[in-house]
Amino acid sequence: MYIHQISVFVENKPGNIANFTNFLAEHKIDMRAFQIADSSDFGIIRIIVDDPFNTLTLLRDNNWICNLAHVIGVKLPDEPGSMAKAMNVIASNGYSVDYVMLSARGTDDALMVFRVKDEDTDKVAALLVRSG
Repeated sequence: MYIHQISVFVENKPGNIANFTNFLAEHKIDMRAFQIADSSDFGIIRIIVDDPFNTLTLLRDNNWICNLAHVIGVKLPDEPGSMAKAMNVIASNGYSVDYVMLSARGTDDALMVFRVKDEDTDKVAALLVRSG
């Protein structure tokens, strides 16, 4: 399945993650997944939310630097080895994964969200469907 993910660029300084998550809480935005990639000067917060288009507009209207990306979401059993099986299918077919985040919300399943090159997104999604 395709998922809309928001990436938010933030300066790497004390309190910025709290400011960001407080902003989401104040606007009653429900996060489904959250990941941070950082460097010494800035970070990229990647989030999956319940209403990505309205959230993106709200963030931009409040001067957050952000963009929307299409990523792939795969429902996996929440058990050891599930992610490895999916990654092996992708790797054995010659595709590279840019990044991955996992989300498990109190069910027997986990959601693996990952990004590949834009031109490979449809091919990789179809490959995973064919592979079960």
